[in-house]
Amino acid sequence: MNELLLNSKEIYDKTVADFKPKAIVMMFSGGDDSLTTYHVARELGIKFDFVIHGNTRTGIPETTDFARKTVANLKDNYLEADAGDSYIRYLTRKGFFGIGISSHAISYHILKQDHFERVVAANIRKRQRNFPILFINGMRRDESENRKKRMTSPFKITSRRPNDMWLSLILNWSKPNLKEYLAGNSIERCPVAVNLCRSGECMCGTMQSKGDRAEASYYYPEWGKQLDELENKIKAIHGFGWGVKMPGKAHPAQTDLFQPMCVGCVKTMEEFKKNYPDPLD
Repeated sequence: MNELLLNSKEIYDKTVADFKPKAIVMMFSGGDDSLTTYHVARELGIKFDFVIHGNTRTGIPETTDFARKTVANLKDNYLEADAGDSYIRYLTRKGFFGIGISSHAISYHILKQDHFERVVAANIRKRQRNFPILFINGMRRDESENRKKRMTSPFKITSRRPNDMWLSLILNWSKPNLKEYLAGNSIERCPVAVNLCRSGECMCGTMQSKGDRAEASYYYPEWGKQLDELENKIKAIHGFGWGVKMPGKAHPAQTDLFQPMCVGCVKTMEEFKKNYPDPLD
């Protein structure tokens, strides 16, 4: 464990030295990966300007409750990228997102990216130009075969937003490492993560199975009832429901698979690629 912490510290120190951020932000979904990252960063003495949680309005509300409570207890500055009625408005116009990588990219844009960028602009950048920000997230290489191949570096800057640096602080940690760290430090886990083995903060249907939905509905029947009601309403308009392939023309292929606010979703990508080949491949 000490070796892993040292590795995380080296990753952070090098990134800060190279990038020289003017603000440091922790991305916190509430799941085990981001929870471990959050506490590891605090143990390493990293000072955050803000902690941001994405509220997609598709997920289990108890996850957002946990995120708010955790940040408040740790006395950090909390921001929420709240999608508001974006989900309902999109579904009413076009129906559910469909399934697979391209569909997930659309939902990511609608439910997370737009609102995250708005919150960052309003609360952190505040119209300041050349304002580099370091965003710390919980992506790990061993989550999927896709990440083992693609995540050769713990940090990334995209051409779309060159002043945003994304740092995977626990890049080289395994799932057993996470469990050992959380248990060894008596860190309270999100009850949704305990029950579902995922954060549950996004359940848009593009990367979840019908079994995932049934399990979530069992533990959180109010959420399940609301999704059932919403699905019936949208199917009456568009003819197809949650977690199924879109009829007719599918979403165009997306060229950028880097979606740092979807740690829990993207790790299931390989299964969807096997069952539903995507034009990106």
